[in-house]
Amino acid sequence: MKNLFLSLSFAVIGSALSLSSHADQMTIAKGHAVFMATGTSLTILPDPSSEQLSCTYNNGVFSSGSSAGIEIPLPGAVDVKLAGNDLYVATLKAPAGLPIPGAAENSYVKYDVSACLPDVPFTPSIARADLAAGELVIPCVLVDGQEYNVVMNQRGNSMNWEVIFADSGCQ
Repeated sequence: MKNLFLSLSFAVIGSALSLSSHADQMTIAKGHAVFMATGTSLTILPDPSSEQLSCTYNNGVFSSGSSAGIEIPLPGAVDVKLAGNDLYVATLKAPAGLPIPGAAENSYVKYDVSACLPDVPFTPSIARADLAAGELVIPCVLVDGQEYNVVMNQRGNSMNWEVIFADSGCQ
């Protein structure tokens, strides 16, 4: 009986943690804009927050202008990806088949956000190292004209490092 109770307890706790991890907002920062899928909307904020965005949003189109922030109602918005000047927002239906009003089932919405990403001088982030954990993160490495964010792990106790993850684009 104790084992059954313990097993069920772990199952319930694991399920709760799984659901809470899916509720986290997904964020991408590029240029001087931060794009967030919040579950109910797409939110765009300036970075740093003391400045204005270089774009506005009217009638489904981003255009040049100035705004303190933009919030677009988008039920079921769970993730954002940026490819060039195109922002893709993934939308999902609610768990257990309960539809979210206004959201398509497991789909995405595409926006041209070039107005929010003006050509500005780029200042790369600082490389971070956690030597105790054996991890080194090098942002914005330019390789053959392509930009990458590189994560490296230390091999054993040596000073040899191996690339374990390279994400395209500087964010």
